[in-house]
This record gives sequence, structure tokens and C-alpha cells, in this order.
Amino acid sequence: MNLSESLRLPLMEGRKTSQGFWVDSDEKPIHVSASDVERFVYCPMSWRLSQEGVSAKGEEVRRGIEEHEKLHTMIIERNQARERFTKNLVIWSWWFSVVLTLAADTAAFYFVQDGTIDDQIAKSIGGYLVLLALVWLLLAIALLFLPWRTWIGWDEELVDAPKDLSELKDDLHPLSKPWRLSQAGWFTFGRPEALILFAAVALSLHGIALNFADNRSIATFAMLVIALVWTLLANTRLQAALRANQNIEENNAKIGMDGLGEIRYSDGGDALLLEDPESGLRGRPDQITKIGEDLIPVEFKSGRTPKNPHKSHRFQVLAYLQLITAVTGKSPPFGLLRYGSESVHSIEWTTSAKYEMKDMIIDIQRTMVEGGAERDHERPGKCAHCSRRDECPDRLITQAE
Repeated sequence: MNLSESLRLPLMEGRKTSQGFWVDSDEKPIHVSASDVERFVYCPMSWRLSQEGVSAKGEEVRRGIEEHEKLHTMIIERNQARERFTKNLVIWSWWFSVVLTLAADTAAFYFVQDGTIDDQIAKSIGGYLVLLALVWLLLAIALLFLPWRTWIGWDEELVDAPKDLSELKDDLHPLSKPWRLSQAGWFTFGRPEALILFAAVALSLHGIALNFADNRSIATFAMLVIALVWTLLANTRLQAALRANQNIEENNAKIGMDGLGEIRYSDGGDALLLEDPESGLRGRPDQITKIGEDLIPVEFKSGRTPKNPHKSHRFQVLAYLQLITAVTGKSPPFGLLRYGSESVHSIEWTTSAKYEMKDMIIDIQRTMVEGGAERDHERPGKCAHCSRRDECPDRLITQAE
């Protein structure tokens, strides 16, 4: 069997549908990955070798893998810093509200001691506060044990995220997640329960203090001291938030994503696989960033920086644009192609680009069924830079060889 015949051997069974895409023997769309698209556009023969299990080799491949892992690690660190910043800022705001409450109590005790407020009135106010605290406590307990979120259809996990991001869950974006202690939806502890319990505790302390503080001068002094101590504690949280914010800025500079939106997704190997059920396309973008109301895929390429995007890289970004469109139901206006940390190209997701992408998927699926993948160029330099050139039976001979 000669080379020409071997290149045309069918790879799998399938047929073409009325929509143009190809399906397998189970009538499911033949899977095509975004990486398949990139390899096929670069050279169909290189793609064919990858289908046969020939791994990419070379220093550029190794360096590219290291750069991607390094970038993902920096994004993880950045998002962890952002989560620390948010957490510490929330705690600081809560603790500062405690300081304000203690300050108000100090003033109240001072006026009670000064005779401005009658003792009986103070005790009556204290009794009402204790009763109100009991009501709030019972409400918080009821919210803990009743699946009220299910009843009203409130998904607190995505309260800070757009609904079209619901299929792009990952551990990078610090969503407002409640602490779930069971899978059945019972005993759920989230922000509403925490706020109500905090209010119940604060009201009960105020009521008890007003009812049982015999020497209000000492109580006033104690409240003042506690307020000062709590202020110092709150400041530690504020300082932690500021340090986390500084880490965010430092990581932004290292990542090179300044001005490119808020990172919502990063491919670390176990990230969500995006799939288009109609065409069979699937893949994992390097990153997905949110610019305005749009989710924008970002593809990172290491190595030499070209003046214009390579055709194969452009098609890979187009593949991710189609995947985001299929998953979210909303079409992004463009995708981003990065070469290094400074060169960024915008890949437009136009009507013509969508047709280009569809035709490319169909062409790859057809080749997977009918065969026919072969070198489509006469450029020795391209073969010399191919990561599968050592195993290619159809490579062009270069001077170095």
C-alpha cells in the first residue's frame, strides 16, 4: 500500500446530515476539538498524525506547556487573592458595624447614667430588644432548616454572576456560595442567615445590658474599651484586604490581562469541557474573561510573536467563540488571541466567520470518515517547525536534513 492510499483510509463510520454536519453510527455528531481545528488548519497531515497517536515533540512544545501551566497558576493565585480581599473586606465591614453599635451603646449608657433616660424606660427598651432578638433568632433557625431557596428559585451560588455563566462553574471566580451541610438542600447556611443571626445576637446583648447593668458608669467604660479593641481588630482585617488587593494588582501585571476584563475561567486540565451539541465541537479555552456583559475567550500562544495572527490560531479562537455561543446562548462579539504578554489580537465573530467555522468543522468530520488528510503546502520551513515532523512520511526535506 502506497502513501497516497494510506492517507485516504476511512478513520470511522459516519454519514452526513441535512444540516451538513457528520454523525457517527449512533447518530451523534462526530466530535471535533478546538485543538483539532488548529492542527487541521495548520496542516491536515499533522492533524492526521495526532489522530494516530503521534505526540508533539520539541523544545517549543515543552516551553508552551510550561508557560500555560505557569499562567494558570498565576490566575489561580490572583483569584485566591481576590477571594481573600472580598472576604476580609466583608468581615471588616461587619466588624466596623460592631464598633458603631458599641459606640451607640456607650452613648446610650452615658445618657442613662446622666438621667436623660429613666431606668424604667431603659429596662422597657431592653425588654423589647430581647423580645425582638428572640423573634429574629427563631426566624434564622427556620431559614436554616427550611429549603426556602428552592421554594423561591434563588440560586445563591450565582448571585454575583450572570445567569448565562451557570454552565461555566469553576473554582476561580469567588461566587457567593452558601455553606451546604447536606445534599438534600436542608440546613443551608448563607449570608441571609448570617445577617439575621448577627442581628439577633446584637439585639440580645443590648437588651440584656440595658436590663441588668446595675452600675452603668462601669458599663459605659467597658463598652468604650471593647469598642476600641474591636476597632483594632477590624483594622487588621482592613490591612489584610489591602494586602490582598496589592497581590491582585501584582498578579494582573504578571498575567498581562490588564484591561482585558475579569477572568471567569481558566483551563487547568480539569476545567469544564465546553460542547456544542449541534456540531460536535468541544474544547477548553485557555481563559474566558468578562468584558461588559460579554464572555470573551482568550487563547494564549507562547513562542515567537508574529505581526499578524496565524490562520490556525485564528480558527482556534473562532472555535471557542462558537462554543461560548452554544453554551451560553449569547454570541460574543470577538475573541482575544495573545502572543506573549504584550501582543493581543482581536478575532471578530462575524457572520462570515461563523460560516467559515461551520465549513471547517464539516471538512474535518468528512476527513475523519472518508480519509484524505495530506500535506496541503509546499513550504519546507513549515515542515521544519512542525512538532510532528519526525514521524511524518510526507514531510518536505529541508537543508538541515
